[in-house]
Amino acid sequence: MVSRQELSMKSYAFDSTASALVLNEFGDAFFEDGKIIFNYHVKVKILKSEGTRQANFRIVLRKNESNQDELVDLQGMTHFMDGSQLKSRSLEKHLIFREVNPTYELVKFALPNAQVGSVLEVSYQIKTPFILVFRPWEFQSEIPKIYSEYHAKIPANYTYNISLRGYLKLTKNETGLERDCFSFGSAKADCSTLIFGMKDVPAFREEEFMTASSNFISAINFELSEIKYFDGRIDKVTKEWKDVEQELVDHNDFGGQIKKARKVLEDKVKEITAGVSDPLVRAKKIYAWIKANYNWNERFGKYADKGIKYAFENKKGNVGDINLSLLGALQSADLNANPVLLSTRDNGLPNSLYPVLSDFNYVVVQLVIDTNTYLLDATDHYLPFGLLPERCLNGKGRLLAKKNSVEIDLTPKSKGRIVNTLNIKLGNDGELKGAFQVSSFDYKALEKRKSIKSFSNLESYRKELIERWSLKDVKNLTIENLDDHEKPLLEKMEIEFNPHDASSVAQIYFNPFMVGQWNANPFKSTQRNFPIDFGVSQEEITLLSVEFPASFKIDEKPPNVALALPNKGGTSKFSYTELNDKLNIYYSLNLTKPIYDAAEYLSLKDLFERMIQIKQTDLVFVKK
Repeated sequence: MVSRQELSMKSYAFDSTASALVLNEFGDAFFEDGKIIFNYHVKVKILKSEGTRQANFRIVLRKNESNQDELVDLQGMTHFMDGSQLKSRSLEKHLIFREVNPTYELVKFALPNAQVGSVLEVSYQIKTPFILVFRPWEFQSEIPKIYSEYHAKIPANYTYNISLRGYLKLTKNETGLERDCFSFGSAKADCSTLIFGMKDVPAFREEEFMTASSNFISAINFELSEIKYFDGRIDKVTKEWKDVEQELVDHNDFGGQIKKARKVLEDKVKEITAGVSDPLVRAKKIYAWIKANYNWNERFGKYADKGIKYAFENKKGNVGDINLSLLGALQSADLNANPVLLSTRDNGLPNSLYPVLSDFNYVVVQLVIDTNTYLLDATDHYLPFGLLPERCLNGKGRLLAKKNSVEIDLTPKSKGRIVNTLNIKLGNDGELKGAFQVSSFDYKALEKRKSIKSFSNLESYRKELIERWSLKDVKNLTIENLDDHEKPLLEKMEIEFNPHDASSVAQIYFNPFMVGQWNANPFKSTQRNFPIDFGVSQEEITLLSVEFPASFKIDEKPPNVALALPNKGGTSKFSYTELNDKLNIYYSLNLTKPIYDAAEYLSLKDLFERMIQIKQTDLVFVKK
């Protein structure tokens, strides 16, 4: 039950923005009759109207062909004040809905009469036959918690690797021993008792430039590594990478498909590479052909889905179908190519202590030619040779070379680089116009190509530029290297700014940063507990030249600025020079690292704040 004090609570001292609050959360899990029993109980206080959505609950029950989690003893109740009376309303069975899926069942329900001031109370039990993963526990959620505690009782027969994830520290961490708590027939075993608790747990809020939230939410995880049977047998569940390698080699949808790819694509590879002796040129021809002739169905996977032959005949497939085809084709050309398993940015970081195949949801190809190493992904028609899509840039991958499985760094050498070059002329009539070129490299070129190709024609793109940059007109727009992905993308045009009436307007305002990667500071929090992950290093340069007539002058000359992040993390520069009715401006932002530690957040935030101020300052031309 709940107290009147809980019902009268108006706000939470540690987070005044909280719309709802977990007053108390408790869970315990233990073995019984070959299953894991999990009990859960929670009380949630609604503080603001938007917090009423916390009355909607979802419980996921796992299932496969022969087994399924069982939900028992589900209870729900809403407590509220009616005048001076404390009242409660229970969850009714007809308000519980079940959604059945191939690998899980979703139980959904909403507690009745949820309103500001209410306290929601839910409890249930789950019996699961799936013991390979002991029930995990998440201390954090989208709302703060006053207290969260989890009890686990694990028989000595089962050895689990236990890990605490996230930046928060446990306020309670107790271990004990319970004698003869687990039995099988006449045999008995002791149990380890574990108690984990956290007090005043802040809400988890996703922020700009972070990978999967599962990497950072504070939680306890359990991974079964060994089972000791009462007859003396020991079953090691956690494998070594050499065992996993062999498993993948023998797997029909992995190693089997690589062999098929070598056979299916052998004739095509000979045709593509006929007369080509340079291994790099051969590799690029094979990569270009795979990329052009296969369409990705936007499904991830380390395994082939429909199979290499089906993908070849139908020219489409998932990540496994396409990249294992690429791998087999490269190997068929006698090139040193091997698969690399990885986990995408949205999927979370894989376990680095021991192999957990389910952590990996993607496969790419490593190619080695002489002393040069390339990582290849043929699922994106716009990707240049040797560039992985940003979704793959997530820490480390696992290279599966022959008897040499090792972790490799996925950090790219390329960066997101853009250079804006403007040559502008101010006329006596107050008109501003001139030539403009945008040069995009590597990851920025990849983004731009996709953006431009999304328009039906060049004229539609031209009109969008006029609207985006608030221009009077864009003329003679040309785009170079749109289909040559190995070269920088060049956009060249003549631009006209919206006119000024120089006869009646004494001042003309001009902002040279109409094009910019960063027009607002993405970092708004006062502190940050997670790394800032841009995926790739960033560089933005603006080169501006403005000629102006003798009848005008610059009202106020902007100061030169040079900023730097600690530990050579990056720089921002702004320099201004004026000579003979012509001014030149150089601006640059160079972020040298793809990932910054949380400790570097405030320095990065300050650099962006000062850089944005520079970019929002207009140049003012006044009549003499």
